[in-house]
Amino acid sequence: MKLQKIQFYLFVDEAHSIGAIGPHGRGVADYFGVDPHLIDILMGTFTKSFGAAGGYISGSKTLIDRLRVRAHAGVYAESMTPAVLTQVIASMASIMGVAAPTEIPSDQIVHPGLVPASCLPPWISLPPNLGSGVEGTSRLRRLAFNSRYLHNGLIKLGFITYGHPASPIIPLLLFNPGKMNMFHRMMKERQTPIVVVVVAYPATPLVTSRVRFCVSASHTKEDIDTVLRACDEIGDVLDLKHGIRKRDRWSVRKVMERAVDLGTAIS
Repeated sequence: MKLQKIQFYLFVDEAHSIGAIGPHGRGVADYFGVDPHLIDILMGTFTKSFGAAGGYISGSKTLIDRLRVRAHAGVYAESMTPAVLTQVIASMASIMGVAAPTEIPSDQIVHPGLVPASCLPPWISLPPNLGSGVEGTSRLRRLAFNSRYLHNGLIKLGFITYGHPASPIIPLLLFNPGKMNMFHRMMKERQTPIVVVVVAYPATPLVTSRVRFCVSASHTKEDIDTVLRACDEIGDVLDLKHGIRKRDRWSVRKVMERAVDLGTAIS
């Protein structure tokens, strides 16, 4: 939207939020209750929540027509394969839920709401639990719990984390670049190996090296407990707990016992 008061255009990159946050799984606009029509450009990826490949850019018809003609991705890149498109459409439909053919006319789509069956290709047939949106809603709730539980649990253990508690991407600060390989190795060599991704300069500032945890709806509470227990032990060895004073920290046992409180806390 071109704001009338301050005159700027709004561009939102939803690579890590689309299909993951918000009461309907529709990203940051859904989470904060903002009409997506008020956002000039919405960009995201199909490689994460949708389990496919490629990405998207949405906006006004004038903008999209311009991109189709002038953007390198449209001029030089290959088109998506039918298999990838099927995965994207099926994933999106399972998140949104599909209305019966007679329930919603295609020209009367209400946001947020079910997608009209007429919007789906005739060759896509979803199982009842996916088409109804029941499975999508269940996964969104599990993902929301896992994200908040790990984020808030790490904070209670004394670590410094970045990001929003609702985000499924949880960066844990390691600070010293020399501790990155050691943290990775110690996690990997545990009895239950945990493979983590460490990120450092130039992807991040030199002094904010970090490990980035990415949770999903398929993770169980026991999986998150395993990560918290490992971080608690390795954090003591590598001296990574600088978020809160020692007397204010929780034990890992208390964190696991209070999982419901931590997993449902808003902040």
